[in-house]
Amino acid sequence: MSTACQGRRPRSAQPFDVRQQNYSAILRAVMQHGPIARSELSGLTGMATGTMTKLTGLLSEAGLLRELPAESGQGALGRPRTPMVVDDRAHRVVGVHFGLRRTTVCLLDLRGALLAEVRLPHRRRGFEPLVAQAVEGIQELTSRTPGRILGVGASTGGWVDREAGVVRDHRVLRWRDAPLRDALAGGLGMPTEVDSSFRALAMAERWFGGAQGVDDLIGLFVGNVVGAGFMLGGRVFPGYCAAAGTVDHLSVGVTADEVCSCGRRDCLHVAASDLAVLARARKEGLIGTRGTLERLVQAARDGDARADALLVARAELVGVAAGTLIDMLDPEVVVVSGGVVDAPEYLRSVQRGARAYLRDKRPVDVDSVVRLSAFGTDGVAVSAASVILDRIYAAPAEFVPGLLELRYG
Repeated sequence: MSTACQGRRPRSAQPFDVRQQNYSAILRAVMQHGPIARSELSGLTGMATGTMTKLTGLLSEAGLLRELPAESGQGALGRPRTPMVVDDRAHRVVGVHFGLRRTTVCLLDLRGALLAEVRLPHRRRGFEPLVAQAVEGIQELTSRTPGRILGVGASTGGWVDREAGVVRDHRVLRWRDAPLRDALAGGLGMPTEVDSSFRALAMAERWFGGAQGVDDLIGLFVGNVVGAGFMLGGRVFPGYCAAAGTVDHLSVGVTADEVCSCGRRDCLHVAASDLAVLARARKEGLIGTRGTLERLVQAARDGDARADALLVARAELVGVAAGTLIDMLDPEVVVVSGGVVDAPEYLRSVQRGARAYLRDKRPVDVDSVVRLSAFGTDGVAVSAASVILDRIYAAPAEFVPGLLELRYG
């Protein structure tokens, strides 16, 4: 199989595009600004009041929007204001993240609230066994949960081509040209979207995390795998070959113990990934041969100065990477997630590293720009669900077919 770049492959045009676009504009506006009245929605979207009334009525019939009780005297000329919100009662989405040691499956409502989660330690390695385990876990989770499942969002590290639905290269899992979207959709019989965990995290932060409404955002993930997701001008930027965000080999200015696959020793991955930090901790006798990052963090919290120094040094290197990305792309926000900030006390060290890198370049309010993920250790699975939520909000009638069959006009 080949991972040669074939460039972007746009989705084919869908019928009823104009109405689909209007539905999408309404849902996105309600998600971002709700509770919000129809008159305010008209102003935000530019749609006529009559059109807005019809379309929001149809979205309500489809279980995507709902009205809250009217607020007396809050509207124009003292008329009752009836706010609308995204309906979180009828529909659900699934998120599934494939990590190094476990697959995490979760269930969200359409407003991004986590309803249930299960973590599945890997029984066997390989693409087919892990997909089969995920399908089994998803079926078990959804069988005991009320509500209609609209679709599945899947994510993993490495190079993921969302348009093709293929994991082009995941060196840690040893997947190459793995047809993840088709494998999951075939096993579950549900609409499925896939993307890199890095882009998914950036989407989730903007949709319902700590960077809502931010149009220029970088999500920097440093865990067992390393990568970045870019939101530029309010849109995910995948790159021409869907490979944007590969920052594994970004130089952080130190010499690591291990040689990277690219032949250098100063890469972010070999200097600051969870795998690199754990290898160093084991070599220095800070944890046992099977010791985990959680164990290393606990040792630091218990007063082990060497463990703390190792985690501080790692966080500062991540800050150097964040500073480099800030210098290149000038984002409003950089959201940092992964093992590096599973212990939130090390955020200050990340910010210190970014500040040091940027000191002689240009003034940046690093404390405001560099933030922790809003999702903590739940981030990878919750963000996987955002991959399908993003598609639902863009084309709701693909997931609720009756929406285009309801009376209109």
